[in-house]
Amino acid sequence: MEKNALKKILFVTLVVIGSHMILQSIALAQVTFPTRPVTIWVGFAAGGTTDIMARSVAEGAEKILGQKIVVIEKAGGAGVVCASLLAKQKPDGYTLGAFLDTPVTRGPHLRDLDYDPFLDLSHIIRVGFFKTAFVVRSDSPFKKWEEVVDWAKKNPGQLVYGHVGAGSIPHLGMAKVALKEGFTFKGVPFPGDAPNISAVLGGHVMIAGLSALASRPHVEAKTVRVLLVFDKEGYDYAPDAPTFEKMNYDFEIPSLIIISAPKGIPDSIRERLEKALLEGIKTKKFMEVAKKNEFLLREPLTGRVLEDYLRKNYLFFERLIKEVGIYKTERK
Repeated sequence: MEKNALKKILFVTLVVIGSHMILQSIALAQVTFPTRPVTIWVGFAAGGTTDIMARSVAEGAEKILGQKIVVIEKAGGAGVVCASLLAKQKPDGYTLGAFLDTPVTRGPHLRDLDYDPFLDLSHIIRVGFFKTAFVVRSDSPFKKWEEVVDWAKKNPGQLVYGHVGAGSIPHLGMAKVALKEGFTFKGVPFPGDAPNISAVLGGHVMIAGLSALASRPHVEAKTVRVLLVFDKEGYDYAPDAPTFEKMNYDFEIPSLIIISAPKGIPDSIRERLEKALLEGIKTKKFMEVAKKNEFLLREPLTGRVLEDYLRKNYLFFERLIKEVGIYKTERK
């Protein structure tokens, strides 16, 4: 009997010691993360706004983490390539992705993807927004947005509009406005803002949807005029241009940068990354870079609030893409 009792006591003692050692190891891992550099993959080419903003937030965040944050480009598919690669990485906090919300809220409705944006990815933080506007050439007969709407209604399908590709924010923005106002237009896709603005200046399109960064120098040079701004805050360089809100368009067509991780990242590591990235966004240098690049800052979102926000936009874009007729099943 005594022998059995000793065995039980020894077993319990070993279990307690083992459990204590495991807990100590977990606690140590939580305290020491990261013990090596963290990598952020960017879903766009070097030198673009997404790359610039990712590097800027990383510079501030690495001071909190105590480790270098290395930024590497993984461009392609408007961020879809980056998101797809990220979903297959180890969820240890050492590999993150910075891309537009396209791979999460719009891409799944435009094409079949090899990942689920919510089951395979864990979204860490909303960094900020790109500003977008409708512009015309300065000598255009359209002086106000209302004039565009009136003309388009009287001339169905004759409004020639330049955008940066089917499913892009400029394309979906015009499509949603056209549905609400009851007019049709002829969309002309371009591979980027530069050829789009050139088409406006050359008279090849009547109006174009552009990023604020691309349009600002032309507005200041008085070669183009802003007629409508997507964002609530408006533009300081085009104070007379109305916003969607002022035109009673009760919807937003957001284009934002998020930083995500593979699904399954431990809560303690996620929280440490959130804290560091939040501090990176608050730095004076980051805010200066954001202003220079016409990048809109609102309250950063994290955790469940960010997840709910992205799911809401996912459903909004699903409905809109189906309304526009470019949903993936309708294009086959």
